[in-house]
Amino acid sequence: MRKRLGLLLVVLIGGWFLLPSLQGTLPRIVAMSQTMAAQATHEWETQLPLMGRQDKDTATPVESIVKPRTLKKTYYYHFAGSVPNDLESTFEQAIAVYNETGIVNLVAGDATERQNGLTIFAYRMTMPKKQAAYLELGKGGPEIETVTGFQGYTANHAQAGLNLTYAQSRQVSVAIHEVGHALGLDHSESRHSVMYPIDQGKTHLSAADIKTLRNLYA
Repeated sequence: MRKRLGLLLVVLIGGWFLLPSLQGTLPRIVAMSQTMAAQATHEWETQLPLMGRQDKDTATPVESIVKPRTLKKTYYYHFAGSVPNDLESTFEQAIAVYNETGIVNLVAGDATERQNGLTIFAYRMTMPKKQAAYLELGKGGPEIETVTGFQGYTANHAQAGLNLTYAQSRQVSVAIHEVGHALGLDHSESRHSVMYPIDQGKTHLSAADIKTLRNLYA
């Protein structure tokens, strides 16, 4: 009996010390908003087997700050001064993928405060050595502004960017992922989705991606 109590005490104490570590690690892995490099797939699957080892037939989630059918389908996009010419071409191809759905309409130009706008940018950031297995290839997301009153409006002043530090970022699949975030799509657990957190080289929206996009804008 004493041995069992001793063993139980060891387990409880060990769990007490491990819990803060797990709480600090898992949210960072699950909630990452950036596209990660495909080379991290093995490590990702080791830590989160349900996300990497089986596809789930689930809908592509929606960014929490975006409410369905509150935004107009037209976006005006422009490139920040930091974007090189070859990256502009990469984003133009990504934008074409979304325009081909007929659900949204992304056109070149500068948006007013009342209109949906997309700022495309480039940046450089080197991952710390302790996170070298996970390369941040890009980042993007919506920024919703709602003004109430007689002349009220809701507009998305979104951003999408690629990390020029890593050559893997200069891919259409990564640009599609970040534009998806800007439009309101969140990370998906399905490898078929362009919104899977680890870059899979996907250059076409999945049926689930299109369904969620239609739910947001149709």
